[in-house]
Amino acid sequence: MPTSRAKKEDAVALLTERFGACQSAVFIDYRGLTVANMQEIRREMRAVGCHFVVAKNRLIRLVLEKVGLSLTDFAGQDHTEALTKGLTAVAFGYDSPNAPAEVLLKLAKTNDKIGLKGGFCATTPVVGAAGVERIARMKSKEEYLADVVRILKGAPGRIRLIAGAAPRKLMALRHVLEAESAA
Repeated sequence: MPTSRAKKEDAVALLTERFGACQSAVFIDYRGLTVANMQEIRREMRAVGCHFVVAKNRLIRLVLEKVGLSLTDFAGQDHTEALTKGLTAVAFGYDSPNAPAEVLLKLAKTNDKIGLKGGFCATTPVVGAAGVERIARMKSKEEYLADVVRILKGAPGRIRLIAGAAPRKLMALRHVLEAESAA
C-alpha cells in the first residue's frame, strides 16, 4: 500500500529535525531483522540518548539535500547513493557522536543481520563497518574538554619549572665563563 503524501510530509519533517540536530548518524541495512531485533535496537538507542528511524531512501536523500548535509568525502567522492541503497534505517547521535556507532557495533557482534552501511560525524562521511568503527572510537565532547583541562592544569607547573631553570643555567654559564677568563 503506497504511503500517503501527508505521511511522507510528516516523515520528511521528522527526518529534517533529526538530521538538523544530530552530530552523527549511522546508516544500516535492516534486511532480515525481526521486529524484536528492531525493538532491541530502538531500546538500546534510547538508553544512550539516540534515535533510530526507518525511512525511505528517497526521503533521506531529499532531507539531506534540504538540510544541506553533503556526504562527499575529502577526495570528492559522494557517498549518498551508497548509504541510501536497499532497506535503510538511521541511528542519530546528539550529545555523544560516537554513541549510535558503539551501540550498533555491539549489537552487530551478536546479530550478523545488521548491515553497517556507514554514516557521518559532523560533516565527514564514512562507508562500511570500518567507517562506523572509526566513529565509535571518536572521543566525546566531554573527553575533549577533559583533555583541555588537563593541559591547562599542568601548564603553570611547566612554566614554573622552565622559569626556575633559566637562572640556574645562567649561573652555570657565568661560572664557565669566569673559569675560562681566569685561565
